[in-house]
Amino acid sequence: MDLRQLRYFTTIVQEKNYSQAAKILHISQPSLSNAIMKLEKEVSLQLLERNTRGLELTEAGEIFYTRSVDLLRKFNNMQVELEEMKDVGSGTVSIGSIESFKFWFPKLIRNFKVNYPNIHIKVREILGEEKVIDSLNRYNVHFTITNQPINNEEIVSTPLYNEKFMLLIHKDDELNKKESITFQDLAKKELIISTTGFQTRDDILKAFKDENAIPNILYEIERLEAACSLVEEGLGVTILPESYIKSAATLNTAIRAIDSKSLERTVYLAYLKDRYLSPAVCKLVEEILSFFKWDVRNDA
Repeated sequence: MDLRQLRYFTTIVQEKNYSQAAKILHISQPSLSNAIMKLEKEVSLQLLERNTRGLELTEAGEIFYTRSVDLLRKFNNMQVELEEMKDVGSGTVSIGSIESFKFWFPKLIRNFKVNYPNIHIKVREILGEEKVIDSLNRYNVHFTITNQPINNEEIVSTPLYNEKFMLLIHKDDELNKKESITFQDLAKKELIISTTGFQTRDDILKAFKDENAIPNILYEIERLEAACSLVEEGLGVTILPESYIKSAATLNTAIRAIDSKSLERTVYLAYLKDRYLSPAVCKLVEEILSFFKWDVRNDA
């Protein structure tokens, strides 16, 4: 048994079709069929059941597929690590981020680039716990900045900072005339909120529950900037992280505090515990951690 056979097998399972899998693997269909038959003979188990409905995994096949995917991922990740070990002072640092990342990251990257001028920085927005964990496991990013409280033994998750949520409303909204705004006030308004699967949504709905208020959700969005645009048109109100909302307000909108102790979130830096991280990546992680420790001391 070798890695080539595992790739053949997993591709067939994923495509559920020998012909399509053969095209992807750039081999003939008979050659692929023979390779799988040889694999089943080697392990002395039937892995695939062929019937009128197509291909289905046997019980043994399901276990074999899961282990094969894991082995191939680890092998591919090892290749990535070996390449990165060669790139001393060069190469790419890949970072997963949330939207508000863009408001503080430029402040610290300038100093980092002085010491690592040849490092290429690649930033991709990764939202939702499943996507964060998957991107780390697949080595798509070296580390990620996230508001997801990740509970995973293979991932180190370090708190960077806490921040409050603020209310963004149209400047002519009646709420802008109130001295204090409560969740009972917000329950009467048309709420713009992130879609299911986003931690920001969970934090806000938990706050409504803690305050015994029921939200009137009218719009569900994936990007915070879309929420801001809707508010600017007077189509509802939205609740956003303080770091984001400060740069999101326009002449037609107003930022207001909400009378509640429930609206707060924590932002984390997360990375795989056992992954090799190049000196450049380690240095950038160190500078991010130091940046927020410095920031907290100076805010005190």
